[in-house]
Amino acid sequence: MDKPIIKLLAYPHTMPPVHSRSYSSPKVEGRNSASDGKGLFAKQHISKDELLIDFSSGPGKFISLKEADVLYDKGYDYMIQVDDDLFFAAMNDEDLEDEDFINHSCEPNCGIRGSLQVVARRHIQPGEEITFDYAMTESSDYSMACKCGREYCRRIITGNDWKNEKLQQKYAGYFSEYLNKKIKTGLRSRMAKTASL
Repeated sequence: MDKPIIKLLAYPHTMPPVHSRSYSSPKVEGRNSASDGKGLFAKQHISKDELLIDFSSGPGKFISLKEADVLYDKGYDYMIQVDDDLFFAAMNDEDLEDEDFINHSCEPNCGIRGSLQVVARRHIQPGEEITFDYAMTESSDYSMACKCGREYCRRIITGNDWKNEKLQQKYAGYFSEYLNKKIKTGLRSRMAKTASL
């Protein structure tokens, strides 16, 4: 009985391919979005802090900022920044999943837990589009026109939006892990400057 297993391990090309998928809550589905072509939507009521997406088990690759810039310039922007010089990205059409089409909003209903998990910031009703603010994950040098159409839309989204103190307060607890560290470092620095005055 051990021999077939050993044979498979010795010849990995004989093993069936493993197709990894991101975790996606059964309460969400991909469909057309009025704001940006495709999007992700709630099928059922979603509770605050409920896990909706976990990209850590999905297809894609960790890449550098330089590699991310090349993908972005090709119009392939299905990635999430996880550190100053590190992104998790869908590298090609085979890597794309419905979850990759989660859109930005300046008034999002979701946030980030850790680096690659999307969670609800509030209760979400069926039919609502699932969105997060790219300020919760992005610190790279970029800007884009916002299409969210919300009342408090910033119009232009940049990699420096996470530095906005109002957004830091609004999204407290929902920034990615690496941005939370940057925010805490900046806060300590501001407090030290204030104390020295």
